[in-house]
Amino acid sequence: MHKLTQQYKSAIKKYEDYKRKAENLILELLIQNNLNYHKIESRIKDISKLDEKIYRKDEKYSSLDEITDLVGVRVITYLEDDVDKVADIISKEFTLDHNNSIDKRMLDSDKFGYRSLHYVISLTNERKNLTEYKRFKDIKIELQIRSILQHAWAEIEHDIGYKSEQAIPTLFKRNFYRVAALLETADIEFVNIKKGLQNYETNIASSIERDPENVEINATSLKSFILSNKDVKEIDEKICEVSGCKLANHQNIDIENHVKRLLFLNIDTIKKLEEEIIENKEKIINFASEWLKDKIPGSFDKGISLFYLCYVLAGKSKDVEFANYYYSNTIDEEPNTKIGEEIIETYKRII
Repeated sequence: MHKLTQQYKSAIKKYEDYKRKAENLILELLIQNNLNYHKIESRIKDISKLDEKIYRKDEKYSSLDEITDLVGVRVITYLEDDVDKVADIISKEFTLDHNNSIDKRMLDSDKFGYRSLHYVISLTNERKNLTEYKRFKDIKIELQIRSILQHAWAEIEHDIGYKSEQAIPTLFKRNFYRVAALLETADIEFVNIKKGLQNYETNIASSIERDPENVEINATSLKSFILSNKDVKEIDEKICEVSGCKLANHQNIDIENHVKRLLFLNIDTIKKLEEEIIENKEKIINFASEWLKDKIPGSFDKGISLFYLCYVLAGKSKDVEFANYYYSNTIDEEPNTKIGEEIIETYKRII
């Protein structure tokens, strides 16, 4: 065993401690910057692998401080564009070893593989002077930053056992290229989808105001509508008033189920929803008042008016079987043969 390996073995607890501390520090930095991530992993160098590396490098190292991968941390992001965001945070909070860092994503078009960003970092001078970090001041960290799909490629590549183009049998090279290209394309498209959705969310309020008949009912459009429509707000408040319930002030709305109910009733655009609300305004309030009679007051989320609008429309059908079917498909999957009758009877009492 090389003398440097022996030194490492003797100090192994310090490296274990730093591994945990570095992982927690990076985790805290991501949280503070509101950056979503999939996973953070950390490890220290295996003793036997270190010994092998030192001898393979032919006495290149004179001290442990020169070895850059004794501690390793890997950040796995959801999307490829988050890799650069993590890198930006790291470059501001750590000292970057430019000579040993490499962006392996910057492959030429004819190069094999699908790679990630590799940094070698160390503590900044300010952090080195902190009591809790002083003993780690000379240890470098090998940091890998990659998206989930980049990680999938690396893991499968490792499992298959081929890490270079030259090692792959010619018969299978095309397949490797194709899979790498598909993963890279998927990463790019996921980023495009995310940006498109963000743009859609930014513009949806103006689209609703300008052209409601061409705005489909979905989670984004419906939430925007609920939070901005004056009729919804008025009916919500009236329902709370007649029932003795409170209207929650938060924006956590059961959007998915609202969408499900409206689409079940063929209300698939904001324009159709606006028309149904205006036409049935008094019925919604009266139905809720009748339905909630003798029930213990609680609280409602914003948009409760849409819940009772759907009851009104189910009751308006005067079809018990349809009302039962609506209830079992959109509210409670447990069969309840009486609920359809209750909906129809409640509707009859308010007209």
